[in-house]
Amino acid sequence: MTRKIFTITVVLLAAVTAAGAADNFPEMDWVKEVGARDIHIPAAVFHAEDFGAVGDGTTMNTAAIQAALDACRDAGGGVVTFRGGRFVTGSVYIHDGIYFNIPQGTTLLGSENLADYPDIDTRVAGVEMVWPSALINVLDGSNVRIGGGGDIDGRGKVFWDSYWSMRRDDYEPRGLRWIVDYDCKRARMILIQDSENVVLENLTLKRSGFWTVQVVYSKNCTVDGIVIRNNIGGHGPSTDGIDIDSSSYILVQNCDIDCNDDDYCLKAGRDADGLRVVHEGETVTCSLVLRQVYSH
Repeated sequence: MTRKIFTITVVLLAAVTAAGAADNFPEMDWVKEVGARDIHIPAAVFHAEDFGAVGDGTTMNTAAIQAALDACRDAGGGVVTFRGGRFVTGSVYIHDGIYFNIPQGTTLLGSENLADYPDIDTRVAGVEMVWPSALINVLDGSNVRIGGGGDIDGRGKVFWDSYWSMRRDDYEPRGLRWIVDYDCKRARMILIQDSENVVLENLTLKRSGFWTVQVVYSKNCTVDGIVIRNNIGGHGPSTDGIDIDSSSYILVQNCDIDCNDDDYCLKAGRDADGLRVVHEGETVTCSLVLRQVYSH
């Protein structure tokens, strides 16, 4: 990937945490620009079950769910949804003009096989590299909504165990603890990359294999009403809650986050790779508003 981004981080923080109550917002003109805007989703509805998805908690549904998303795209956009059940899936990719609706009574279950998350060009921990796709991906997209009140369970313990084993038995004895995060590939849950006007809302996200929500190289996105629970059945390593990475005009609000690393944070390029990206040129502002974000 070729990037032309230099990040100036401007943070306006009005968060409610376990430690205390919110501060008032100072007057800043750019606050009015944060978040998604002008999202229009056509009324057409596509049910994943009509494309072969089976919500029995066992059947692999990646191809069926992607077929529903592709058909929705080909029809000019609309809603892709489920009638209810537990749907096992690997990576799926959301197109422009789609509302990916996971309603109450529906759970997406992430595949426990890393091969079901195809490699893509992306950025991980400040370094551009080839890395597995997330479970749900918005890549070079716009006018996208993901929500509905349902659950996504990344079933990440298989990836957590792989990490802890690699770190304990191999990397730490060699003084290489810092690099195991890069070498032990794991699936993120939701990736919004090179995109704009995206809303992620009203979902419960559990047991992500790696970072839960990453917004990278994107602008005018909203994360609203998300519950994250990554300490179920163990402690997920590097299961960050919400990572805003070299992005502009992002709104995060009404979220409740419990994970085993950064609950929410700003990220940018790391070391030499970050300097390489900066050296290429143009400037954008990294602007973030946090409102009513609960951190455990």
